[in-house]
Parts: sequence; structure tokens; C-alpha cells
Amino acid sequence: MTQTEAHSRLMQIDAIQETLATIRSIETMRTAGWGIDHRGSFVGWVLLTGDEPASAEAAAAADAHNDVEIRTGAQHSYTELQAAQRNLAAQLFAAQSAAGIGALGNTGEEGQAAPGPPGDLEGAGIAAGVTEVVTFLETDMAGNAVRVGIDPSLAPEIGPLGSVSELSFEQGAVVIAEMLQSHIEVAFTIADGRGIAPAANFQGGEAITGYTSGFTARKSRPGGSDYGIITAGHCGGDLPTDTAAVTMNGVSLPFAYGWLSPTADAQFHRIPAPDSGSHYILDDFLCRDPASYPTPSCDVTGTEQRAEMQGDYVCHTGKKTKTSCGEVISIDHQLDWSGRPCRDVNGVDTPCEHVFVRVHGQRLKGCGGDSGGPFYRGGKAYGITAGATNRYDCTSGNKWVTFSAIKEVEAFLRAQVLTEPVTLSAP
Repeated sequence: MTQTEAHSRLMQIDAIQETLATIRSIETMRTAGWGIDHRGSFVGWVLLTGDEPASAEAAAAADAHNDVEIRTGAQHSYTELQAAQRNLAAQLFAAQSAAGIGALGNTGEEGQAAPGPPGDLEGAGIAAGVTEVVTFLETDMAGNAVRVGIDPSLAPEIGPLGSVSELSFEQGAVVIAEMLQSHIEVAFTIADGRGIAPAANFQGGEAITGYTSGFTARKSRPGGSDYGIITAGHCGGDLPTDTAAVTMNGVSLPFAYGWLSPTADAQFHRIPAPDSGSHYILDDFLCRDPASYPTPSCDVTGTEQRAEMQGDYVCHTGKKTKTSCGEVISIDHQLDWSGRPCRDVNGVDTPCEHVFVRVHGQRLKGCGGDSGGPFYRGGKAYGITAGATNRYDCTSGNKWVTFSAIKEVEAFLRAQVLTEPVTLSAP
């Protein structure tokens, strides 16, 4: 292809996309996929379900452009493929959550013995370990199928089969395809997802060891800055001497600073540079259920002052209860947790101050593992979850949930919530 021809094709793309959109709007129920073929003939196409010809209106739209065509014969509509993809994602997410579920500690810790009911411990039937092998899901419009990317090298023990981490990609693809067959109702293919997992995205609202990440942040140090995530300070030990790391996206994040202090229940964990590739630290947080929304994240646009929160309607995300919302009832709540006191910089017990925020709502939820997760309204960061009433109940609403106000968190940790993404690359 000459440079002149390549330039000519680029100039046609906008017009082709407009025509494809017109055809899709006419054939909404039958649309299975669309795209542009760049190899060989340069043509835009819309794929329809069934073998019947397109409607006269759609055919006329295509005939008006010699670089657009309508194809038929698809088995699944695009809507069906998307629904199947979301359903499979939900099953994988449920299996992942079930593998690490525990009970809530004093203010949201997973993994401690619980006197209350265990909660939703059942997965979706997908064998343990499969979720760690799957690296991406996407819709293959040309192939009229869902594409499942895998990396067999990430496989732990998978159900009764044992480890498949030493299998070739082709062998692993056969094994995983058989295990997923009964969990997806449309055609699917297994694709090469190797080399994707080492480059991790980090954002607020995601699961970490035992808890939920709040927001990504930057913390200054002599000679530079560290980038990482903030979460609840009671996650782990309750002393300033705590050094426990947490794991997020398969990466160990070392403890940098923080505990349950008089003004904020917060700690900062550093995201290290990868050995190879890059880590992408997003200025995003989960604000919708990833299993239900194609775009589950929101950008952080700023932070809110505690004095401006009273009476506001805010939402929070937790790894166990997902997203729920309520009204700010108090901005001067003072914690009084029996057996888990606030501590000063020397680790001495001291009263918590009246700077915490309490939220209530008929649909507001909060339970084990939610601690540290983001509180927000729109793209504005309000704080991170500290605790909830009836913390062993993960399904009911009508909860009272407490969070540390974000300005107090930033002041205590001497860190700033990110409003721009950062890339950490291998040395």
C-alpha cells in the first residue's frame, strides 16, 4: 500500500463509521457486529443475525457507499454476546471473591473469626484457580463470539486437575475451554493472554488483601515521591510499628505509613516499579459494579472539605457489597471502638477526635472487606470507609457507615490523592 492510498483510507474512515452507525440503528435487533477491513479490500461492514437479507432501508444506506457492505449469517446478536460476556465476568468475579472471603473484624477486616453468619461464601461454580488464568474478556465481532484471553503460566491448582502452569498455551487453552463450556451460553474462543498480567492497573475501590483500596495517591519522601494506594489504617496491625504488606492485582505493596490515628483511620502502601513492563497507577476508582457496567470506573476530579459534606448524598464502593449510597448524617462523629483504640505517633492509646463522618441510607450497605474503600460523589473524593453497623451482614441495607474524611486522611498520611494517572516502568 502506498502512502497516498493509506492517507486516502484514513480520510474515509469518519464517513464509513457514520454509515455503519446508521445501519446499526436501523437493524438494532439483528446487529451482531461491525468493523472495517483494512487488509485486502478496504470496506466497512455490519454483520446481522440470520440469513434473511437486510431491510430495504438498511440496504439503501449501504448501497449509497461503495465502501460499506452488509453481511448476514451470524448466530448471536451483539446484545447477546455482551450479556454473555458480562455474565461470565460476574461468575469469574464471584469465584475470585469466594476464594478470599472471610469475616469482618472490628471495623471491616476480613479473615477473622466471626460470631455472625458467614455471608455469601458460595462462588458461581467455576473451578478455583480459573479466574487467575483468565487475563481478559472481549467481544470478537468478526468471529461472532466472546474471546477469552488466558495465561496458563498464572495457573495455581485448578479444581481436580492440579496445576496447568507447565502446560503449553495450546494445551492450557483446551483445558480452560472445557472448564468454561458450561458457564457461557454463546460461542467463545480462547486467545493468547500471555504477557498482560505483569503490567497491572491500580485504582481505588479494588480488592486488596482482606480489604478494599481507597484512592491512589502520591507521598513525598526525601529526593522524590512514592506512588501507591490508601486504605483503612486498621487493616493489619493496630500499631504505628505495623509493617504488613498487602497484595493487589498479584503485586505485593509494601507498607509505608499509617494506622488508626485520632484523626484518620488510614495507611499508605507503596506500589513498586515492576521488574519488566509497566504499572499504570490510575486516577480512577470503581464507582459501578464491573460485572454490570462496561465502564465501571470514575475519574477523581478533586477532594471535598469535611465542612462541605453535611447533608450531602454520597456513595461508597466495597469489595463485598459493591456500590451503595446514603446521606451524610454527621461530620463530627467520634469513634469509640472497644479494644481498638486510636493511637498517637508513639503508639500510645489516645481518644479518637470528632472528625469522622457518618452516613445512613435505606439502601446503604457495608460489611467485611469493605474497609478502606472509597467514599465519593461524582468524581470528587470524600473519604475512605472505616466501619459499619452489623458488619457481618453483607446483603441488607439500612446501614450506618463511618468514613475518614479525605482531607484528614491526606494530612495524616502527608499524601495527596491523584487526579492524573502515573506510569511506573521497569528500571
